[in-house]
Amino acid sequence: MDFFGMGPGELLVIMILALVLFGPGKLPEIAATVGRAVREFRNATKELTSEFEQAFREVQVSTTEVATSVLSVQQETHAALQETRAALNEATVTVSEAASAVAPDQVAAPATMPASPMVPPLEHPEATAVSATVGNGRREPTKDDPLADLVDLDELLTESKPLPSTGPWET
Repeated sequence: MDFFGMGPGELLVIMILALVLFGPGKLPEIAATVGRAVREFRNATKELTSEFEQAFREVQVSTTEVATSVLSVQQETHAALQETRAALNEATVTVSEAASAVAPDQVAAPATMPASPMVPPLEHPEATAVSATVGNGRREPTKDDPLADLVDLDELLTESKPLPSTGPWET
């Protein structure tokens, strides 16, 4: 039997030395003090172990609660995703049916130009003078006229071609 890595021979030598040093009257008091210290050490160890076990149980319970919450959220999300997909499929079918049911009289008319514009286009000589013209005929924006590169409204109205329109209702 080993006690703290010491065999019975070493323990016997230590006891004899203690008997010689302290004497037979003091030896029972020393043994009682050592016994109390060992008992207190064991009690402290038991308390610490029980605290660790209680904390571990609490962590397990909270982990289980979190896992349950995550699973319920995942199921709710999956159900909402299925509902969204079903609604999207239904909307797609409805749009496809509506697009295939368009009659020729429901097709959008091409954009037309009025015979004579009701309001003549505004001419700003200072705006055209400030804007710089590029080689392709378009005006470049400047600090004074930042919108010069946009298509002029009067050019759009005088254009004779209809605007192209595309969509699923076109044939």
